Amino acid sequence: MGFTVGRFLIGLVVVVIGVILLLNNLVEGIDIDVREILQFWPVIPLILGISWLFASFGSTSSEEGKKVFFSWGQFITAIIAITIGVLFLGRNLGFFEVDTRMFWNLFWPAILILIGFSLLRGRSSSSGKGGRFAFMGGTNVGGSEPWKLESGSYFAFMGGIDIDLTSAEIAEGETVLDLTALMGGIDVKIPGDLAVIYEGSAVLGGVTFKDQEDGGLVGGRRVEHNLDKSPASIVRIQARAIMGGVEIKEVQG
Repeated sequence: MGFTVGRFLIGLVVVVIGVILLLNNLVEGIDIDVREILQFWPVIPLILGISWLFASFGSTSSEEGKKVFFSWGQFITAIIAITIGVLFLGRNLGFFEVDTRMFWNLFWPAILILIGFSLLRGRSSSSGKGGRFAFMGGTNVGGSEPWKLESGSYFAFMGGIDIDLTSAEIAEGETVLDLTALMGGIDVKIPGDLAVIYEGSAVLGGVTFKDQEDGGLVGGRRVEHNLDKSPASIVRIQARAIMGGVEIKEVQG
């Protein structure tokens, strides 16, 4: 919900600014000062923050029943966005004086620390034979023909990786897929009956497992899927997106 509202709101603001500029250029007698309107830009993060705050608490329904969740990453993102909106809107409208340099001096180092932790975290899968690296290009893994899935690391840097597990042969035990999208994207297709432990995190990016989306400034979620029947084979997906995106989609049939 939060990210749909964000796209709509930003799109609406861009359209309004475009219309104002067009009227200023084409209609004589109309002289709207865009700078006066732009002082209200903090309303955008404020509304987004409120939307994300409500979206951080929710529930999902599936064959396994209804589950209530709390998205800590979306909650933190919401608090940061609301703080930015209140501070800058109050300053722009003259309600109070605030030195925003201190905020930015803390904000960007904190983001860099989160990016570093995101790259460092996760279980090593270096012992596996699988894995791919995509740099400013794309690569495909798997497909309609049977193939053997092995633990491995997949890293997309300003590139894309498509992984299709629908026809993969998965050994008994746990197979670990370590996915990192840095200014790139990774898409994974999984069969509906696959047992998955999903651990996703994002910094200035987005991660999606089926219909559960996290992202923004920071985001994260852990989901256990199809583990109620004690499956012999489990795929653990450790996904992190940094200024990029990772999406795991379920394919039926």
